[in-house]
Amino acid sequence: MHGRILVIDAIVPELDQASGFVSTFSYLQILARAGFEVIFAPHDHAPRPAYGRILTHLGVTSAERHLSALKRIGVKLLITPRWTSIESVVEKVGPTCDLLLLYRAPYASRIFDLARRAAPAAKILFHAVDLHHLRMEREAKLLGDPVMAEAASTMRETELKLVNQADATIVVSEYESSLLRKLTPLARVHQIPILREETPIPEGDWANRRDFLFIGTYGHGPNVDAVLWFVREVWPRLQAIGYSDSFTIAGSHVTPQINDLAGDRIVVRGYVRDLSPLFRKHRLSVAPLRYGGGIKGKIVTSLSLGVPVVATPIAAEGMGLGNEDDVLVADTADRMAEQIVRVYNDGDLWRRLSSNGYRTFQDRFTLAAGAGKVLAVINELIGGRP
Repeated sequence: MHGRILVIDAIVPELDQASGFVSTFSYLQILARAGFEVIFAPHDHAPRPAYGRILTHLGVTSAERHLSALKRIGVKLLITPRWTSIESVVEKVGPTCDLLLLYRAPYASRIFDLARRAAPAAKILFHAVDLHHLRMEREAKLLGDPVMAEAASTMRETELKLVNQADATIVVSEYESSLLRKLTPLARVHQIPILREETPIPEGDWANRRDFLFIGTYGHGPNVDAVLWFVREVWPRLQAIGYSDSFTIAGSHVTPQINDLAGDRIVVRGYVRDLSPLFRKHRLSVAPLRYGGGIKGKIVTSLSLGVPVVATPIAAEGMGLGNEDDVLVADTADRMAEQIVRVYNDGDLWRRLSSNGYRTFQDRFTLAAGAGKVLAVINELIGGRP
């Protein structure tokens, strides 16, 4: 072994539920493969234990799959019944580690001071996932909500304090990296995009596919807002300019509000364990987000499967993608409808976007492309290991 790392995130990564937890798992893979002794602990120990939480809303089979995925790559899990609080993990295990990797500001802020006191010799690496305050500010502005704006201001203070006090910080978005360079000029901030396992070369041409889709978890406000706005504003425009096929809404934690959208040529699929077959049947995907932060897993997934994406500027922000080369960007409802119909009906454009998008995924968002960057940050922090 080349060092001991304690990774702490909100819950045990739910690999088929939300993009952010797939990203956590990617880091665990990278660290374990590099020879580190990797220990994972979830915040969600009490009042409902992490394992019990998964059992409650996913079912035993899904829970066992998530837990066994970590064990399979050699990650040690600290969960109930032996461990009853994240504080006990930090106090007892933290001092034995070379580095603590803390995810997400609302959770990292709860244990940061304790981690410093309990493990003064260990380095602390903060992974923001996305800058929560940026997402919250944008939502508050969109809705004109002063209470949300105040909450965003509080979160901004929390996040910037973490960035300044941590030994280093990772953000996924080029935009957020640039922002932190201005707001926290003395902090050590690294930008590494979200990373995924490489997928096989996409199969199935434009002519063999139909319909388009949106994927996301509907426990996440930006996704709910995006789908509601799309159905309200873009869908009628699509129909008016001649689109006559279907729109599929897929993803976990579907709410009654989302279910109510099902109707004539709008199909609410809900949770789909394996997204690859679903994408391979659809001609394109959409990312009509009106607010958010970080990098959007839905876009990376679509690129990885060779499916062109029509996205808003917010959805494509900070990814370094070329409009008209890797994706199509649309800043209004009218423009989004036009771009969807355009790529839907143009096989040559579809093939160019599919090919370019997949190549960009390989070059930028695979574990192979990003592992060296992750390990360079770790090496620098803990003295050149491994």
